[in-house]
Amino acid sequence: MNTDKLASPIIKIDQIVNFSNLGGSKFIDYMINNISNLIFVADRNNRLVYVNDAVIRKYQYTREELLNMSIGDIDIHFDVSVLDNAFWQEFAHKKVVQIHSIHRAKDWSLYPVLINSHYMEYEGHPYNFGVVEDQSYIQQLIDTQKDFVVLTDGMKLVMANSIMLHFFGYKDFIAFISEHKCICEFFLEEDGYIHNEPTWIEQVAKSRHANAKVKIQNPSTNEKHIFLVRASGFQNNRFVVTFTDVTYEEKYKTTLEHLAITDGMTQLFNRGYFNKVMPREINRAKRSNTKLAFIMLDVDYFKLYNDTYGHQNGDEVLILVASTIQKYFNRASDYCFRLGGEEFGIICAVDSIDDVYQQTEALRIAIEELHIEHEQNSASNYVTTSIGISICGGLGSLETLYSKTDTELYRAKESGRNKVCMALEIV
Repeated sequence: MNTDKLASPIIKIDQIVNFSNLGGSKFIDYMINNISNLIFVADRNNRLVYVNDAVIRKYQYTREELLNMSIGDIDIHFDVSVLDNAFWQEFAHKKVVQIHSIHRAKDWSLYPVLINSHYMEYEGHPYNFGVVEDQSYIQQLIDTQKDFVVLTDGMKLVMANSIMLHFFGYKDFIAFISEHKCICEFFLEEDGYIHNEPTWIEQVAKSRHANAKVKIQNPSTNEKHIFLVRASGFQNNRFVVTFTDVTYEEKYKTTLEHLAITDGMTQLFNRGYFNKVMPREINRAKRSNTKLAFIMLDVDYFKLYNDTYGHQNGDEVLILVASTIQKYFNRASDYCFRLGGEEFGIICAVDSIDDVYQQTEALRIAIEELHIEHEQNSASNYVTTSIGISICGGLGSLETLYSKTDTELYRAKESGRNKVCMALEIV
């Protein structure tokens, strides 16, 4: 509490506002002290020089205590920068400033408030004539919500509901803001999510609601939660922001997306995803003037294998072949597919044509060295594969590349199987 005696006098309300035509000071004192709004007057140094009875009842201080305090003693968001000349010059120009803040009573009860600050002068001195509206009903309203709800300007919180405070492990709002100014301090910096930046609130407000998401880590469980964020602006760049936890939905969505593009047996990408990725990667190669390899692979005499060993064992062969493919083509830019039946496909960027061939030949050898018995295979005693390769140099189309690779696969089969054939011509 500030007990310093400052220069400005303690004044009566009608010394600032001319109420003489309404019957004088006695009538004005009665009127001002019997309305529900909290009214105060502060001087240039933000010292309280007048409070009405509503302020005394609300904040539980005596009048003498309040008149020895500054605004900062009751306003937990009070910014000392309002002492600057620049603020008072702007205040004098605007005449009225609306401020959302939190006031604290003597018993430490917190009251969200809307302050209508009016600029006035008396005997050459500037004063802040404040009419305070208790907005505790808003706090009660947002506390009924299941989502996180906050009031903020993007830099500091004015209100936050109890479910948000509980998530972060704080018993009340004052405990939270004593350590954190804004919920944005908890935003994780990951691609695809709103980050903790000075413009985060504008990004949310301008985003389509389905696209504005943040990721926040629960401090007690360390679990990462995904929140859909919506922001609606109101007075003076303040925003009501809701954070809806969509972690489960996002995980479910990710699972569905994975299932939609994945072959259920081998866990490689499926033919549908191949049809989507292949044109995209060809266009990427064209734009970057790079080379792209397409590899097709067939399990030799797979029908005979199924007839001899049964379809269950045949499925196990496909799973083992698929896992071997993934071991040899495991760069982030590599795509491995089950195209159908016993046929597989690989798309990979080409650093060296010779390296692609050697890598594919190593894959062929590794599959044979799985030593899966196949007595009907004329090329080996074990399960083997025939492989075709063609290279796209940035000019070829999907149809051309696919046809060329299929031709090389056929050539590998016709020339004895269990071998790699590669087109010499770049399409």
